Amino acid sequence: MSGSPYEPPELRAVPASQRGAVTRRGLRFGLAVGGVCALCWATVTTAGVAVGAVRDSWRQASEALFFEAAFVGGSLAVGVVLGLLLGTVLAFTPARLASRTWPRGLLAAAVAGALFLGEFAVSVEGGVLPVLLTALGVPLTGLAAAACSGDIAGTSRRYAWLHPHPDPLPSRMAALRSLTWRARLRAVADLLWT
Repeated sequence: MSGSPYEPPELRAVPASQRGAVTRRGLRFGLAVGGVCALCWATVTTAGVAVGAVRDSWRQASEALFFEAAFVGGSLAVGVVLGLLLGTVLAFTPARLASRTWPRGLLAAAVAGALFLGEFAVSVEGGVLPVLLTALGVPLTGLAAAACSGDIAGTSRRYAWLHPHPDPLPSRMAALRSLTWRARLRAVADLLWT
């Protein structure tokens, strides 16, 4: 029944062709969150490996190195899952929710904060202090997701690191091929000297 006043409204904020880009921006955000956690884990546990190698046997140092790999890999895995699910949720959010800043930000904060709780599974092996620090990271992750939600959903371009460079390499190569050989040399020299 086309034209019926009782047709359900269009609920998708993002066209089907753009949903992949939203999910990729969410993945980029999740990798940044997971990368920060992994960097913290790598710093702390590398110091533990060094101290273990100097004070104790190499066997304990290799065990600490195994825990370091588990912490860093776990944090990156949590970041990937967080980013993919955050991007997917924002890609399928209804238009009336995704077009407004506060509801979209609250949704992104709730999703990212809830998914960041997976970091507890990573930090539980480290003791009480890492778990407490992870608990402090939950609201920070939610705030970061709320701040970046417009960029992830594609409604703003405030943070350039969430958007890949629009000029891919093949178009640069095509532009270089269209130049004369002297202009090519000049372009290469300019590229090397600047």
